[in-house]
Amino acid sequence: MGMAEPAAGERGRGSTGPFSGRPFLLPPRVDNAAALMKTFILLPTGIADVPVGALGGRTPLEVAHTPHFDRLAKAGRVGLVRQVPDGMRNGSDAAVLAVLGYDPRHTEATRGGIEAAGMGVELAPDDLAFRMNFVSTFRGHLVDFNAGHIGNVEARLLVEALQQDLGGGRFSFHAGLGYRNLLVVHGGKGLQIETVPPQEVQGQALADYMPYGPDARLLTDLVDEAGRVLASHDVNRVRVDLGENPADRIWPWAPGWSSAIEPFALRTGRSLSVVAAVPLVRGLGRMMRADVPTVPGATGYYDTDYIAKVRTALAELETHDVVLLHVAAANEACHETDVRLKVSAIEELDRFVVGALLQALERREDVRILVTTDHMTSTIEREGSTEQVPFCVWGAGVHPVRAARFTEAEATAGELHVDQGHTLLEYVLSGGAVPTAGGPGHGAAPVADGDERNDTAEAAG
Repeated sequence: MGMAEPAAGERGRGSTGPFSGRPFLLPPRVDNAAALMKTFILLPTGIADVPVGALGGRTPLEVAHTPHFDRLAKAGRVGLVRQVPDGMRNGSDAAVLAVLGYDPRHTEATRGGIEAAGMGVELAPDDLAFRMNFVSTFRGHLVDFNAGHIGNVEARLLVEALQQDLGGGRFSFHAGLGYRNLLVVHGGKGLQIETVPPQEVQGQALADYMPYGPDARLLTDLVDEAGRVLASHDVNRVRVDLGENPADRIWPWAPGWSSAIEPFALRTGRSLSVVAAVPLVRGLGRMMRADVPTVPGATGYYDTDYIAKVRTALAELETHDVVLLHVAAANEACHETDVRLKVSAIEELDRFVVGALLQALERREDVRILVTTDHMTSTIEREGSTEQVPFCVWGAGVHPVRAARFTEAEATAGELHVDQGHTLLEYVLSGGAVPTAGGPGHGAAPVADGDERNDTAEAAG
């Protein structure tokens, strides 16, 4: 079990495998104009929020200076979409599936399995994979769920030490991106172990949130052994000397296994490229047989190279029908409960990403932009929810309706409310009506009475 990182620009659109020749769904019918239209999906994770007292009862998106987001809103259509269905645990795995047109209720894709795919780790059919964070603890409490955003080089050294001392046989450790890594329990698919995401434990006693279930002892013992390895490592000694949070503990969570999902090209008849740094989104792209280029300088954090990511995404748009560009900075600010940092991250996103996209695409007549987020993440609570989040459709054939800004309030006031998130992309791709709340999952969305709603059918067509 080793890492097999695909080369930059890997091509993965083959139609071989379990889905060859037998699509689960027929691709949506499109006219010639829609077939020629390209779609750019901008997915800034966690950008939506609740009103914050420190901001005068406004959300970070409302406070941020976002002239380019607002240009999209004024020239496009703004509404609300529920990415994570009611009854499902909120998470980016389910939400990103929905953004890309897959119903997460009927798509077998587990978080651990997705993370493994994103890190290039091939799982055996009976393996159990856990997302593994490096975390910082103090006096029996989890004080930092990402160990001070430990960098790639330091994290890799720690993973190598864990593999040397504890790997082989039942366990293997794999480096990912900074604090985001992977633990594989070989032959562990049948184990009954429940875990809690570390961002939900920050500030809490470790003993109250350890893995639990009939087989949890296997994992808790490993966590304790890993703690001893990490405590004596030079990386952590240096971090302490520098006043940085040490990565003194591993936190395995979100177990999962290898699974196959329907390729995007087979499902839609269109090619897909996914531009992202974080393993979760890259993994979903690979599982969908999309192209997943590697972008030098893309970190999944505030210091990510926005210019390189935009440049790569625009280049991918020349050779693909659909491109998804994922940006994680705003969500990281939520996890750190830093509302001012989230406002700053949104403003940088507007300036370096949305502004650059508009400059490159606003004169083209063959591109639509879909801007949305995977879930609402509260800067106060650190947690996300399954509440509806804003979206905006902009581009050729999209008729604007009154939105002045791209904010939660403007989206709520709009006439487009999509309750099944996985249906939104299909309508954008097909050039048909954007589905409204209560509308069918497939086919033309009903048009409500009244002037404001009678133009719903023009939203993406």
